[in-house]
Formats: sequence, C-alpha cells, structure tokens
Amino acid sequence: MQLETSMVILLGLTVALVASYAFGSIWNRRIQRSFWKALRGVLKRYSRKVRFKSLGSSGFKVAFRTSSGPLSKVEVSLVLLAREMPIYLLTAYALGRRDRIVVKANLARKPGFRLEVLGKKTKAAREVELRKEVFKPVEVGRLSRYMEVRSDKPERALKALSGDVLEALVALKDKLVRFSVSRREPHVIITCLRDESKLDVVFRLLESIAHAVCEAEELTRGRRGRR
Repeated sequence: MQLETSMVILLGLTVALVASYAFGSIWNRRIQRSFWKALRGVLKRYSRKVRFKSLGSSGFKVAFRTSSGPLSKVEVSLVLLAREMPIYLLTAYALGRRDRIVVKANLARKPGFRLEVLGKKTKAAREVELRKEVFKPVEVGRLSRYMEVRSDKPERALKALSGDVLEALVALKDKLVRFSVSRREPHVIITCLRDESKLDVVFRLLESIAHAVCEAEELTRGRRGRR
C-alpha cells in the first residue's frame, strides 16, 4: 500500500511538472508572437531584410544593417523568464526580475565619450561597475530624478542628453534598465523591461542618440581640420 501511494504521488508530480513545462513554453511562445508582430512594424522603417535567430522559448534575436545614416548595425533581443519552471518564475518575480528588451547598435562614427544612464527602480546600478575615477556624476534636470547618470566627459554627455534624447529617456523612465554609450562596439546599448507599446520610443531614443553622436563627431573633426 505504501509503495502504491508513493508511485501515485510520483506519477502526480511528473504529470504536474510536464504540464507546467508545456504551459510555460506556450505562454512564452505567445509573448514572442505578440512582441514580434509589434517589432516587425517598427523594423520596416529601417530594413526589409533582417536576420532572425530563435532562442527557443527563452526569446529571439533580430539583426539588420543599414546602408546609410548614423546607424550601421542593430541587434534586438527579447529575453524572457523561464516560465516553464514555476519555482524559478516565482523566485524571479520576488527578486524583481522581468522580461527584457536589449537593443545593441554600432554607429557610423565612434562616440568620443562614455555614458551610463541607469534606472533607479532597477538593479542595474549594482550590475554595472563604474569606476569612480573615470565616471563622474551628471545632473540632467528632471531626468536625474528617475535615473543615475554618469560619464567620463560630463560636458559632452550633457550636450547629448538633450532634445529628443532627453524626451525619449523621460518617456522610458518606468521601463529603462540601462542606456549606455561607449567607444567600444556595440556603441549603444539600451536595456528595458519588456513593453511592446514602448518600442517606438526605444527606437526614437536609438535614432536620436545616433544623430547626436555623429553630428558632434563631425563637428569636432571639422574643427580639427581647420586647424
């Protein structure tokens, strides 16, 4: 009798695990389809040809190149929580983890400064190590109420963080995890909590910073040439 009871319990646990895995996988696939539908509409403005790489139920990556303009290469990743594992999912939620969108881009001109904008509501400040002797704090008006801003060249960063760039960052204040500008590739990294309705704003931020950086570098080179 005891053996039969143990077998029934074991069988029940096996069925529950298989069912939860299938349900979580289907859940993530539905999220991917919804996200791809929204993303595809945005990408049409940039390129008709994209490379798609599936990451299984964990998400996917899309990459494309542009033939002109300040952007040269862009990669968009959707990173989903493992909904196939209920215990992990509950733990992740308890720790504040969420699905993420990661956009990486190379620019036509290499930025002449480094910039890190980190959302105060996320744990990005703990994840990204910033050397105090290199990165100085930058005060950017209302933006500093929502985000921590640091740069190795505060004056240049402050100029870049204006106009459309500033407006886009403020619009993403509840979703932004990290906004990074670097001399190394990828030149720009934008990490946000998943929200299909914010994709237009994310790409507006990418376009705006690309234009700001490339125009500033062209101006700087022009001045050097006149000397």
